[in-house]
Amino acid sequence: MNFELEDKLNEYVKQNDLESAIQIAESELRKISQTDFHQLIGMNLLHLESELSEFISKFYSSVKLKYTFSFSKKLKAFYCEMNGFTINYDRWFIDLFSFSEIEKEDYEWLADFEHHTNKDLTITGFENLQKVYEDVYKNQKHNIPEIEQAYDVAELLIILRLQELFRETYKSAKSNGKKWAEFPMFVTAHDYEMIYRTK
Repeated sequence: MNFELEDKLNEYVKQNDLESAIQIAESELRKISQTDFHQLIGMNLLHLESELSEFISKFYSSVKLKYTFSFSKKLKAFYCEMNGFTINYDRWFIDLFSFSEIEKEDYEWLADFEHHTNKDLTITGFENLQKVYEDVYKNQKHNIPEIEQAYDVAELLIILRLQELFRETYKSAKSNGKKWAEFPMFVTAHDYEMIYRTK
């Protein structure tokens, strides 16, 4: 993991400036000698917008009922976590979680969710990249310098593209008056510190 780059990108993510974060990540990838990870440049996940909107809507409908019958807890936020995708290259997916409290200090509270999706949503469109990760692991290519460098940038870029998908899905949902868009969504992948909050 390129922690220095993650910290740099995270500053833009916190400011809701995903364009700059993506631009910087792609620029860093371009500096590295060509690898199979370079196909990620220019790719996005926006084709999943309507599918994601429906996925969130279904989850919201199920948890709204649960919070209605819980007099002490009211829905305050959602959290999306992508699976540990670099090592689980067979399938990439996301789960959603709901909360009645948002803490300001850190993100430790994200472990204390109240409800979660029973069924996850498969991420499609990046299957060729999943094969690249599989190739790196199965053929032990981690020690090839350019592959190691590109791997470190690509994993951050994939998370940024997921966050971009959520930002755009929320924008559309707000303009269409969807009630769940009133609640913030925190978005990242398993074991990553780069967390995006929808506005």
